[in-house]
Amino acid sequence: MLWTTASLASEPDLDALIESLARPAPATTDFVEVRFSVLLAEPVTAGGQLEYHESGALVRRVETPYRERTELLGERVVIEREGNPPRRFSLDRAPELRALMASFGALLAGNKTVLDQHFEVAVAGQPDNWQLTLRPRDRKLARMLSAIVVDGANDSPRCFRLNEKDGDASIIAIGTTQVADLPQPLLRPSLEAWCTGQ
Repeated sequence: MLWTTASLASEPDLDALIESLARPAPATTDFVEVRFSVLLAEPVTAGGQLEYHESGALVRRVETPYRERTELLGERVVIEREGNPPRRFSLDRAPELRALMASFGALLAGNKTVLDQHFEVAVAGQPDNWQLTLRPRDRKLARMLSAIVVDGANDSPRCFRLNEKDGDASIIAIGTTQVADLPQPLLRPSLEAWCTGQ
């Protein structure tokens, strides 16, 4: 069932759901990312923290299996990896990062207007087990990314899933600290089912 402004009062509508996800900056949460690629026999994993700052900056701090800090602010990206000089580039070169920043930042800010600028937004489910689907409006990005799917319960997201047009996907488990906390072995169908609460 879709949550809309016409839904029953006992069920939050889309605006209410997004507003409930807002977190005051600065906000930090643990994550584990699992990257599936049709070119790889095994998924690639990384774990660390996602940080949202008052400036609007989104920081992805990887602590395992390597150490790396990626900061996205405005149109600028800075990547600092242990043992290497910092790399700087524009989000024009990384539209998938722009999409992640727009979606994650807007949800943490509870800003549906920003989400609507970048995505067609739909919500399904129940308050204790919902799913947001964000489809890119930008045609260039839409050729690469079919959708960002956010699974969650009540006022907490559980997973961000970036589904790419070529069949690759990144699944980011929010609030998870270790790969061992995820369903083993790491298979995409079982991890997607875990994200949806099945």
